[in-house]
Amino acid sequence: MPLPLPDPSLAVVPVLTGPIQALLALLPWILLTLLGMLLSLFRPRVIWTGVRLLWRNKLTLAALGLVVFGGYSLWNAYAPELTGGEVLAAQRGGDWPMFRSGPARTGAVPGNIEPIQAKLSWHWKDGRTAVFSSPAVVGNRVYVSTALTGFGDGEGRILCLDADTGEPVWEAAPPGYRATFSSPVVAGNRLVCGEGLHTTPDARVVCLDLSPGREGELLWSYRTASHVECTPVVYGGKVYVGAGDDGFYCLELESDKNGKAKVVWHVDGEDYPDAETALAVHGGCVYAGLGWGGEAICVLDAETGRQLKRIATEYPVFSPPAIADGHLYVGMGNGDYVNTAEQLGMEPAGAVWCIDLATLEVTWKYPVGRTVLGSPAISDGRVYFCCRDGKLYCLATDGKPVGTFNTYAPLVTSPAVTGHLVLVVSESGVLYALERDSLQPRWEFRVSGGPGLLSSPAVARGRVFVGSTHDGLVAVGEPGHWSMQPDPVVWSGPLGKAGSCGNRDDSPLAKLGTMHWQYPADQEGQSEVAVVAAPAAAVEDELLVPLAGDRGSRGIVCLPADAAGQETPKPRWSYPTEHSVWRSAVICGDTVLAVEGRAGDEDRRLHAMDRRTGKPQWNVPVAADASGTLGCSEGEVFVQDAAKTLSCLTVGGNRVWAQTLGRIEHPPTPYGDLLVVTVSNPASLVVLDLATGKELWREELDAAPNAAGVVREQAVFVGTASRLEARSLLDGSPLAGWQCGGGGVSGAFFLGHEVVAYVSTEGELTLLSRQHGRLLGKCPGALPGFAPLPCRERLLVLGEEAILAVAFEDGGLKGKPQPWVDTSWLGRPTSSMVLAGGNVYVGMVGWGLVRLGAE
Repeated sequence: MPLPLPDPSLAVVPVLTGPIQALLALLPWILLTLLGMLLSLFRPRVIWTGVRLLWRNKLTLAALGLVVFGGYSLWNAYAPELTGGEVLAAQRGGDWPMFRSGPARTGAVPGNIEPIQAKLSWHWKDGRTAVFSSPAVVGNRVYVSTALTGFGDGEGRILCLDADTGEPVWEAAPPGYRATFSSPVVAGNRLVCGEGLHTTPDARVVCLDLSPGREGELLWSYRTASHVECTPVVYGGKVYVGAGDDGFYCLELESDKNGKAKVVWHVDGEDYPDAETALAVHGGCVYAGLGWGGEAICVLDAETGRQLKRIATEYPVFSPPAIADGHLYVGMGNGDYVNTAEQLGMEPAGAVWCIDLATLEVTWKYPVGRTVLGSPAISDGRVYFCCRDGKLYCLATDGKPVGTFNTYAPLVTSPAVTGHLVLVVSESGVLYALERDSLQPRWEFRVSGGPGLLSSPAVARGRVFVGSTHDGLVAVGEPGHWSMQPDPVVWSGPLGKAGSCGNRDDSPLAKLGTMHWQYPADQEGQSEVAVVAAPAAAVEDELLVPLAGDRGSRGIVCLPADAAGQETPKPRWSYPTEHSVWRSAVICGDTVLAVEGRAGDEDRRLHAMDRRTGKPQWNVPVAADASGTLGCSEGEVFVQDAAKTLSCLTVGGNRVWAQTLGRIEHPPTPYGDLLVVTVSNPASLVVLDLATGKELWREELDAAPNAAGVVREQAVFVGTASRLEARSLLDGSPLAGWQCGGGGVSGAFFLGHEVVAYVSTEGELTLLSRQHGRLLGKCPGALPGFAPLPCRERLLVLGEEAILAVAFEDGGLKGKPQPWVDTSWLGRPTSSMVLAGGNVYVGMVGWGLVRLGAE
């Protein structure tokens, strides 16, 4: 059964539900009785009878009155506080008793609510905490273990977060608890986790209480003689865990009467060296892999620890075994989480084996180029596993290959498999959602800007939860029901969706940046030519760059956005035009659209080309006196192709309507069935019916708009040279209570959940409250006319000699601007910035398009 998303109003007041429902059931009868009494009020006999009846039932009526009054008082006293809380009441779900939830290791809670789109749901980070462990999700709670000081012998804790909001619910740190790789497991009201990293000599197994009111309290701990990187298994009321060079343990889940851990059996590390891989327990047997010095798969009796069989392997086994349909699947190879095979002086190699549980004989072996460290995931007759060679492999359960997907970065984690998706996260920090049957990419999202990603993704409640070394715990995905038709790719204006300010994917940035490359490769600052005068459009793995150079370097060029290193990437295709392209391209599905030339140029045209190949599809003329402003929605294209006329075309080039509105310099903003247009001359805000172009209302502005309008929740935000305005989408009237306290707006502005950010006409980064327009903060040093770029908890702005980073939160700006990258030697910018895949793309005079990112 799928887990429904919680309704806070139902989750927080269970005590009142019964009495209120009973009262509501009696309410019609009470009203009828009162009505009858009123109608017969003037009959003396009835009045006398009524008085006697009331007196005879005085105790019952008094009790009912007290119940109603008490319920009403409790509701008034506590309901606002309860329903206003950000952390929802805990909702129980199925247990998560082993690594990746169950023996098939899918890492997903079953259900038809899936993460259908790439969208940051929430992000928990405190600036110093690494999450090496893989999340466990039970009900609406996410549990992870952490390391406070990085990969060493630092401090650790166990954290519980609300799965829907990311709000911390509780954290626990048993005395002296150290930085931890082991992942928590949950069975009933018990949470069990290991302690320590590979260098921890005397790590513990700890058990915490999850009972209401006692969440996070330590029930018992057991100290071993080695590290406990192994994720425990709870099976049959017992805990099974590996303790590095101290072998394997079986403990009782419940403590003895003195609160001490009870050891059922222990097998020594001399016989079972490097016992750090998560175990599988099934059918009364324990299945365990051995790493360095062991190189085996061991089968132990779950009751006694007696060895039933040892299967020697060709390589160390760090991959947790998976079990499905009477078979065990396990990965192996040369190399571990920290060291590649070459660093250990070994040949790169790896494999996945299949073992028949009935005979304990190897059924098949599938060799791969490097080690397999994560667990295989088994679903519907398919075996999915990640390899350090950067590929996700899919095999049939008979060992025959089905397909692969290459991420071009090492994969050291386990995949998660849902009803329709396979989700993998690369060591470079990119989360990929692939269609399960075809392995075609559905969406991708950069969850971390740094290397060393060891946490495997967990899927529940329509979100993907994954930890990282540098960026805490991230929840990604927009919950929804699956559709085989992916949402069309849309880049609707110069900086993407209005209000996003060029932030394509909310990917994290490195703390400091550096220049990677520039395009064209021969542009190295020797000229004053603005080869790239408008932002690039960034979708999926493509950059569509407008070129305004000399003849031969005009038009649109498509570059790979995933190009690595400092070499200028080779274009996938180029589309030449007669005139320079001064405005950004827009993208609607598989069609790229761009207007060549600028006002005053003759023989201008709107060009449509194929996004994958660059082949021309169609073109239409644009008048010399037209602005050429261009925008789009999922199915329509909007262009000012005459002096005062806005035209709506289909993606195939057919004209739908044309409307005379005035001079338009910024792309229209589609919103449902409406189209919001900021008109520069005459300065006004206009809303049209999108289907027909009919003008629904028009409101004058006191100055020309400097950006496209942004629509959120029935409000339109408009930036002019005098102020930022907020107006009703219904009729254009100013929003009540909006203060407009930040001064003039010089260009596109960012509209977040709680704040609005823009660069003022005075060159100040300005932060306003979205609800009231109240000024939250200003800082100087920004170049007017260029949009701020939101990057999670920071805003980037273009300065005279550097790109500056300013930390911000809902309450205001934090601290002074800090240089993110020195641009003094690059000259002046020619376009606003775009963020995609953890990199920043910006036009610079004499350099063209420059990519900046982590060193």
